[in-house]
Amino acid sequence: MSAGASLSAAARKARLVRAFLRGEPVHCTWQLSPRCESFCHFCEHRAESAAEALDAAACARVAADLGRRSSLLVSFTGADPFLREDLPEVVRSVAARHFPLLVTNGWRVGRERARAVWTAGLEAASVALEDAGPDGHDALTGQPGSFARAEAALLALAGERTRRSQRVNVRARLRGSDLSPLEGLLRLAARHGATVSVEAAFPLPAAGEDAGDLVRRLRELRRRHANLRTSAHALEGLASALSGGVGGCLAGRAFFNVDHRGHVTKCLEFRS
Repeated sequence: MSAGASLSAAARKARLVRAFLRGEPVHCTWQLSPRCESFCHFCEHRAESAAEALDAAACARVAADLGRRSSLLVSFTGADPFLREDLPEVVRSVAARHFPLLVTNGWRVGRERARAVWTAGLEAASVALEDAGPDGHDALTGQPGSFARAEAALLALAGERTRRSQRVNVRARLRGSDLSPLEGLLRLAARHGATVSVEAAFPLPAAGEDAGDLVRRLRELRRRHANLRTSAHALEGLASALSGGVGGCLAGRAFFNVDHRGHVTKCLEFRS
């Protein structure tokens, strides 16, 4: 079978499992475009040249190259993937051999565009929300009205799924020891049938208290909110990150990065 031929879901899962058992990479992050319509204080992608972004045909060739040996979880980021009008075409080429996921700020997501990416084979979509209310969220993104757009995107993505297995998620960033914003996001996500994943904001904040206690409180949140999907193992990793760094990094081994030019590097933070 050629590298570009489509595989069934069962075949893709088998290839993913074999890669995991062999200790090969199973997760690829892919920045489709550095363009963005927000001004998030924590993002530097806007400084890169969008003119160098690959077109859909070149993206299809990258997807085929990635699939020569195994299937991968391929997570589209950006800035924002939905700034590409050809996003469904790119998703479709990746879905032929892999499991496409994406993260969006929601600014340009309506029902029609949501339905198009689900139909193309998207497996999961995460909407980045910085706070459960407009004041906190809009202040961090630097874009008035971005919270309303993100919540509308969450509603559209949840309502336009074409398969029961397709997942909608809220990506929440931990900015310190105060977990009340996360609790608010858990309640907001639950209203839309979505899960929540939590990660440390970059650059990493000071925990403000003992990192072990912070993780204990996160585990308690996980017991009270079934839609907090971050695993116990990942939560333990947060404690290490907030206490000086995570040892034994698997960048370039368990996962790697592809930028908007098609360049492969071991990690999003090391893209020389």
